[in-house]
Amino acid sequence: MKKLYIFFSAALAMLCGCTNLDEEVYSNKDMDHFFTNEQELISNAGRAYTKMQGFNGEQSLWTLLLQASDECAVPAHGGEWYSNGRYEEVQTNNIPSTNKLVKKGWDWIFNGIAACNEIIYETELSSVEFEAKDKILAEIRVLRCFYYYEAISGWGNVPFTEDYTETGYPKQKSRKEVYDIIEQEIKDNIQYLDAAPSKENYGRITQAAAYTLLAKMYLNSEAWFGTARWQEAADACKHIIDSGNYIIEDNYDTNFNINDDQSKENIFAIVYDRTYTSTGSTAFYLHTLTLEPASEATFNLHAGPWAGFLCEPDFFQTYDPADKRLAQSWLYGEQYSYTGEDLGFAYEPVFDESKYYNANGGRGDYDGARCRKWAPQTDGSITSYDISQDNDFAIFRYADVVLMYVESLVRQGKSAEAAAVPDFQKIRTRAGLKPYTASELTLDELYKERGREMAWEGWKHEDMIRFGTYLKKHWAHPDQSTETWRNLFPIPADAINANPNLKQNEGYN
Repeated sequence: MKKLYIFFSAALAMLCGCTNLDEEVYSNKDMDHFFTNEQELISNAGRAYTKMQGFNGEQSLWTLLLQASDECAVPAHGGEWYSNGRYEEVQTNNIPSTNKLVKKGWDWIFNGIAACNEIIYETELSSVEFEAKDKILAEIRVLRCFYYYEAISGWGNVPFTEDYTETGYPKQKSRKEVYDIIEQEIKDNIQYLDAAPSKENYGRITQAAAYTLLAKMYLNSEAWFGTARWQEAADACKHIIDSGNYIIEDNYDTNFNINDDQSKENIFAIVYDRTYTSTGSTAFYLHTLTLEPASEATFNLHAGPWAGFLCEPDFFQTYDPADKRLAQSWLYGEQYSYTGEDLGFAYEPVFDESKYYNANGGRGDYDGARCRKWAPQTDGSITSYDISQDNDFAIFRYADVVLMYVESLVRQGKSAEAAAVPDFQKIRTRAGLKPYTASELTLDELYKERGREMAWEGWKHEDMIRFGTYLKKHWAHPDQSTETWRNLFPIPADAINANPNLKQNEGYN
């Protein structure tokens, strides 16, 4: 079992401590006496981080972003997975405000924001002062910025509050207003964060995580507001690159295997552990979502996968056959057991999009390549009662920083400089491919390379909008090029009904 890092284990200890009936009840104590040291502050702050674990569920922000992109599909399968059309609605970008994935994604974000607001309030209220206090506050403020970033990325104009004591309905602010607020908050707090990664701050916000978030904000500024900030994006990325704290690992799998907490590409990761995040909203169970039951034998599982999430066929075909990431990311072709036995079936990665629309039938059993990028352990320990994987999930990875840096250079007409970036060249060579020449490094090719390197990591939807491909025809997605309002998700109907200050995004009912 992997080591549980300090914020997670401390928070867990608080939750589990209630078995001692003689222990002191902290709810009856003054806050000055409760938050007496860094460990107790981290324990309380850990609630904001553990909220992150819901990112990767079947119905989650991650699922919404995958379905909205061109990299994943969930076709109906023999009457299963139609789910009242919720996946098809997102895949075809004809999304009603009642769509469940939209609601789940929204709820994850604003539950995280609420947790951050509460923790900041409680920490500031305490008169106890010690060296780590400013760092803890800075971490949670920047984590709140991340949640708000995801809100404006998906929904644009959103309810905004940083006051835990506010009793009224939060007012809706424009995407630009929220953008400016969180940009300044990141800048104001970055000095208090840890400059270098360590075992103690793994899974927590560091300076590199803050600079990565800034880079993403600057990179999307033109698509969102018409204001290019390419050099600022490059500068934020270069700060991380020049720190020397992160590397491109020699093997792509190092970033996604069972012990991926050892990867030196991880900048900010969601921590998972089969013992403590085994089921429900805290678990990471991708193998269950993507594999057919027949693939139990491939990975020595003792749990029946649900066979839903597939690699979208058009996206699969963007890979060069020589690209090592093809086999490292996807399970396709003839299938074998973990002992080498031929299982007698093959996953067919390319199939007709018309099968997507049939609620009563849909795809065949073995249509579609399956994701094996975050492979489950093959020790036989995963059962129907314990479905979580041990893999952590990197929200921010150094390869993404390098690719953002290269993009910011290419967009400034510096393709030769971009092609010569050593870490960018290594991303290509570790995939078994030649580095790009300056003439080969077009924006279109860089877009495809980002897709292959970052597949299913949650950034493709945003990339598609930035590169202008989101509203174009792709697989089951119709051409919506003239309907630019569809670049935003609808605000969930439940949120509109609950808050009279909210106005629905243009084009939605």
